[in-house]
Amino acid sequence: MNIGKETEFIEFKESTADKDKGIESMSSILNKHGKGTLYFGVKDNGDVKGQTIGDSTLNRLSQDIARDLKPQCRYSVSECVSADGKHFIEVEFSGNRAPYSARGRYFLRFHDEDRQMDNETLRQYYMTQRADYSDWEKADSGCSFKNINEEQLKAYVANAREKGRLVLKYTAADHVLSRLGLMFSDVNLNNAGNVLFSRNGPVRVKLVRFAGATRLTVISLQVFEGNVFECIEASMKFLASNIDWKFILDGDIRRKEEPEIPAEAYREIIVNAFSHGDYDTGTDFELDVYSDRVSIYSPGMFPKPYTPEDYANKGLEPIPLNITISDILFRNGTIEQVSTGFERTFAACRAKKVRYEYAETSTGFRFTFLRNGVAARNEVPSTEQKIVDLLKDDPFMTVQELAEKCGVTSRTVQRYIKKMKEARLLKQIKEADGTSRNIMS
Repeated sequence: MNIGKETEFIEFKESTADKDKGIESMSSILNKHGKGTLYFGVKDNGDVKGQTIGDSTLNRLSQDIARDLKPQCRYSVSECVSADGKHFIEVEFSGNRAPYSARGRYFLRFHDEDRQMDNETLRQYYMTQRADYSDWEKADSGCSFKNINEEQLKAYVANAREKGRLVLKYTAADHVLSRLGLMFSDVNLNNAGNVLFSRNGPVRVKLVRFAGATRLTVISLQVFEGNVFECIEASMKFLASNIDWKFILDGDIRRKEEPEIPAEAYREIIVNAFSHGDYDTGTDFELDVYSDRVSIYSPGMFPKPYTPEDYANKGLEPIPLNITISDILFRNGTIEQVSTGFERTFAACRAKKVRYEYAETSTGFRFTFLRNGVAARNEVPSTEQKIVDLLKDDPFMTVQELAEKCGVTSRTVQRYIKKMKEARLLKQIKEADGTSRNIMS
C-alpha cells in the first residue's frame, strides 16, 4: 500500500527509531505552515513498511513529543492499519506559537527537507513572526469604548504630557483612544485598547504566596482581574507586602526601609511581563512568592535567539511583541526606555547581591529572584518538587515512572498527586489515545 509522497506538510519515517528526526520535522513544518502530518512505518516513497506497535509505543511517542518539542502544540497519535494488514503510526499536529524547537534546535521546511536555522536566520524568522501579536492588538475586542476607566485614561494623558511623550490634549474619550491607536471602529476598542483601559477585567494575574519552597501549601491565593495598568499595580503591591524589608540606619533621623529584592528590579520584570505577554493564549500571568524565591511568569515566548543578557550587555535593538501596548506604556513612563529593563534589573541585583534565574517554559517565560540567605540551588528538592519538575518536563509521565525517578513508592506519588489536585495545582486531561496529560497550574 502506498499513501502518497512527502511534501512540505507531510513527513515519512520508517520506524519510531527515527523519532528524533521525526520531531525535527514537526518543528520545521510547524514553523513553515503551522500544521502537518508525520507517519512512522512508512518508506520515503510512501510505501507502508509497517512496524511493531507494542502496548506502550503510542504512549511513549506522545511523551517524547511533549518533552522534546517546545512550545507545546496540539497533536494526536494514532495507530493505523493498511489494506494489506500492516500497522503504522499517524501523528497529526498543529500550532500557532512559532518558532518551535526540537530539543533546543529550530528547523524550517523546504519541500521535503528539514533545515536547521542558524542564529541569524532564526532572528530574521522571529522578526517576521512578531506580526501575529500586532495583528491581535489591532483586532476587534468586542468591547465598547464606553466601558473604559475614563479617569484612568485622563490621568494617563496627563502623565504622558508631563513626560513630554504626548502632545495630545484630553477632549473626549473616543477621540483620545482613536489618536492613540486603540479603537477598532467608531464604537469598539481594539484588543490593545481593551487590555489597557477597560474596566471589565480583561487581564488575569494569579498572586500566590506559598508556605515553603514547593507549591503544596498555599498561604494566600488571589486571582486579580483588571486591565494592564491595574494588574501591574496589584502585582507590585502584592510583592511589596509579601517579601522581607529591613530598616536602614544611615544617620538620617528618618527611618528608611529597604526590600530584600530591589524594588527597581522587580518592577522592571513585572512591567516587562505585561508589556511583552501573549494575551491571546488564555493563560494567566502569575506571581509566586516562595520561602526561597520569587517567580514572575508571563505567557508568551522570549525573542529568539537572544537572552536577557544580550539586551542588557550588547545594546541590541528591541523586538517589541506588542507594539501598541509597549508604545502606550512608554509614553506615560511605565516603561522608561525601551529594551533597557534587563540592564537596570541586573545592575540593581548586582548592587544588592541578589541572584536571579530565568527560563522559557512550554507556554511562556519565567523570571525568578532567589531570596537572600537561602541557598536555593544547593537544596535537595523535596519529593513533591521532584514530581512537579518531572511533570513539567514530561506531562505524560506515569505514576510508576515518577515513583522510580523519585525513589519512592507508587502510593507515595499518588498521595502527593491527590494533594496537588485537591489544591487545584494540577489537573489531569485524558487524551484521545487513552493516556493522561498532567497540567501544572
